[in-house]
Amino acid sequence: MTAQHPEPLIEGITAAIVGVTDFAPHLELFCGELGYAVAAEGVVPGAVADALWGSGPADVAAVALAAAGAETGRIHLVRVPEPVAPAAAPHNLDVGLVGIDMYARDIHAAHAALTAAGRSWNVPPTGYGVALGDTEVQVTQGVLPAPDGTVVVFVQPAAVRGTEAWAADPDRPYTELTSVVCHVPDPDAEIAFWGPAGLGLSVWYDVVFSAPGFDAVAGLPTGTRMRLAFLAGAKTARIEVTSARCPHRVDRRPHQRPARSLGHSGWSVRTHDLAAALERVRRTGGRVLTAPVETDDPLHGRAVVATADPPNGVSVTLWQPRPAP
Repeated sequence: MTAQHPEPLIEGITAAIVGVTDFAPHLELFCGELGYAVAAEGVVPGAVADALWGSGPADVAAVALAAAGAETGRIHLVRVPEPVAPAAAPHNLDVGLVGIDMYARDIHAAHAALTAAGRSWNVPPTGYGVALGDTEVQVTQGVLPAPDGTVVVFVQPAAVRGTEAWAADPDRPYTELTSVVCHVPDPDAEIAFWGPAGLGLSVWYDVVFSAPGFDAVAGLPTGTRMRLAFLAGAKTARIEVTSARCPHRVDRRPHQRPARSLGHSGWSVRTHDLAAALERVRRTGGRVLTAPVETDDPLHGRAVVATADPPNGVSVTLWQPRPAP
C-alpha cells in the first residue's frame, strides 16, 4: 500500500444483478443446465430496496445463485414487476452493461449440449487472437441469449485464471462468472475508478486491437478497433471495460437500474470498509447515490449497503457485511 496505490477496498465484482420477469426460466438455464445452485432466496425489504434502487415501497423478491458455493462471481436475480423498458439484449456497441462471462471447460461440448437442449446461440464458438505486447493470446468464445435480454458469453481461454468454482469442483463444466462487461464513452475514467488508485483492482492489461474473430463474436463492423481493459482483484468476477473506436449505438444506462430493469442491470460489490469505499468513489469521479442503510436479505445477508455510479454511470451496489448479533 502506498499513497499512490492505497489499500484495495474490493476483491472483484461479487455478483451481476439480473432483472427478471419470472425466476423459472433463469433457474432452468443457470441451475438446470449450467450447474449453479440457489444460495439464498427471499425478499429485499421494500424500505431497503427503495432506498437503494428507487423501486418503490414493495418488497423485492430475489434469488442469489452460486457456482459450487463460490462467494463471488454470483448471479443475483431480482424480480421486476413493472420494468421501465421492455427486455432487450444489449449490443457490444451500446453504452452501458453488456454481457456476463463464464469459463466453459470444453466450449464445443457446451455448444453441443446447450443446442441439444433447445438453446439457440447468437454466436457459436469462435476463436480469435488478442495481441498483448509481443504475444498473441488465443481466446475462444460463444454467445448465448438468456431470458429477459441477458447475454451470456462462454469463454475457453488459452490459460485459465483461478476460479473458486473450479477450485472447489474441478470437474464442473462451467465456472462462476469470471468477468462482467461494460462498454463506456470514457474508459480512462472507468479504469481510474476501479483501478489501483480507486477501489483497488489491478489492471491486468489495457490494449487496443482488431481481430476478425472478435468482430464476429461481438457483432462489430469489420476492422473495428476496440479498446479492452481487464481489471482484476483477488477474486472473480473481473471487469472488462470496452470502448470501440467507432460511433457508439444505444445508450442503455438510463434503463439499466437494479429492481427496475430487466437483464444485466447492475453490479453488487462487497467491501470490507464501506465508508472508505464511498469516499474513494467521490475522489475518483463517481457519485454516491444513497446513504448507507442496514439490511438483512438474501443478496447481502446482514450488511450495510449503499449505491453509487462510477464515472460512466453503471449502477453499483456496495455493501459491507455486519457481524452476527
